[in-house]
Amino acid sequence: MLIFPSWRKSAEKAKSYLASAEAITLLEAWISLGTSERPPRREDLRPERFPALLPDLWLMDFDAETGQLRYRLEGEHIRARYDRSLIGRSLEDTVAAEALPRVRGYFQACVEAPAISMVIGRLYHEWQQPGYGERLLLPLMHGDGHAEGIIGITVYRETFADRTLAEQRAKRITCIVPLDGSEPTEEAS
Repeated sequence: MLIFPSWRKSAEKAKSYLASAEAITLLEAWISLGTSERPPRREDLRPERFPALLPDLWLMDFDAETGQLRYRLEGEHIRARYDRSLIGRSLEDTVAAEALPRVRGYFQACVEAPAISMVIGRLYHEWQQPGYGERLLLPLMHGDGHAEGIIGITVYRETFADRTLAEQRAKRITCIVPLDGSEPTEEAS
């Protein structure tokens, strides 16, 4: 069984990056649902603990054999950003080809390291009208300490008229905070 004795300290480091009340609330709920050895399992989730967050939440299943992540649940605000439901779809089905290596990197880090992954600032950069906000990805763990999925929230604060304006006005910081207590990594673009 894998254990992560420093996972709560890592979560506190991650909290220092977040600005939105929604992402902080989800992080705090996630912390409270775990044990001393590991973050929570999917079955530990209690949506009634954070009903105001549900429109911006999403869940993904992780298949360790294939490395595949598939959406299991999407909140109404997440669903409204796409022209179709994400449920049952993989990252490859939903992310623009030009963004896939970058996006896959921080999603995979969440389940494989495991780590808390965050994107702060410019979101949906490859879209005609990117936005500004925060995305938080939190691993959900089997009782044996291996990842079984992700709970995430995407808080969208502003929409830019086009990609050029988004690039001028907003940076994007991708931060990975490993649950083993090692130092976070940051990448700005």
